[in-house]
Amino acid sequence: MRISISVSILFASLLAGCSPIVENHGHNLKDADFSQVVIGQSRKEDVQALLGSPSAAATFGDATWYYIALREETVGPKEPQVTEQKVIGIRFDSTDTVVEILDYATKDGKPVVLVEKTTPAQGKTLSFFEQLLGNIGRFNTPSRGLTPTPGSSPGRI
Repeated sequence: MRISISVSILFASLLAGCSPIVENHGHNLKDADFSQVVIGQSRKEDVQALLGSPSAAATFGDATWYYIALREETVGPKEPQVTEQKVIGIRFDSTDTVVEILDYATKDGKPVVLVEKTTPAQGKTLSFFEQLLGNIGRFNTPSRGLTPTPGSSPGRI
């Protein structure tokens, strides 16, 4: 009887370890009501009142606000995997009126290639021993104390 209870507890704990850990980042776009954003009528203030502050905003070109949602799942010791990613872009014209609503999915993303190059620094590279022995023979300058002014006692300035 005790063995079957122990095996059941062990089996349940192993199954619990296999369940994914789900993390949601960004806006909750499922609850957001984009149907209330009307192209040609809604303004920035209306969009912010309906959806909140954007996750990001374009810094160049057209004024565009981006609402980003990301869902990651982690199973056991594996790296987190992005299972769902959604980006909604709302583009405004010069009068801050909505011009276009853009909908991007995971397939629309492009990989970013990082550059591994480094910029060489000017100067001489010291070896370990040059750094270790470099201060031999160099003496610090004596501490620069304030010289007392005539008529004052030592220790007071």
